[in-house]
Amino acid sequence: MGRVLLAGGLIMGAVLAFPSIAAAPTLVGKPAPDFVLKAMDGKNLRMSEFRGQVVMVNFWARWAGDSRQEMPALDRINTTYNRAGLVVLGVSVDEDLDRAREFAGAMKVSYPIMFDTGADLGRDYLLQKMPMTILVDRAGVVRFVNVGFKRGDESAYLDHIRELLRE
Repeated sequence: MGRVLLAGGLIMGAVLAFPSIAAAPTLVGKPAPDFVLKAMDGKNLRMSEFRGQVVMVNFWARWAGDSRQEMPALDRINTTYNRAGLVVLGVSVDEDLDRAREFAGAMKVSYPIMFDTGADLGRDYLLQKMPMTILVDRAGVVRFVNVGFKRGDESAYLDHIRELLRE
């Protein structure tokens, strides 16, 4: 029993010593920050233009191996749910625009890919790790955030998307 209390105390002490672990900032429940970015096709896209639809924003980088796995999964989701009111947007945060365009072209996804080489959007969206995927409801409020990508995340995305599309 003494060891259990000691272990519990050490864990609690670690949480108190590093409050960011226990209380990482989140956008969930807050309006999605608006942005305008140039897409691969040369058009400017504005986040607020998609109000009234469910929006999935995927921040990615070519150097993040999980991005290579997640993008095809998001393409399948986009193909299946686009007609139901889902918009998938990919946002590259790579500094090297040419290499990001080359990577995006090789991924051959059907959803719009945009490029952000500044730091403001990452700060506004509290980007922590790549990839990072955010679901925004029809009113423009962030409802779900996923950091990284692992097997099973696609299923969680689908659960949230179906719920938001029914609202």
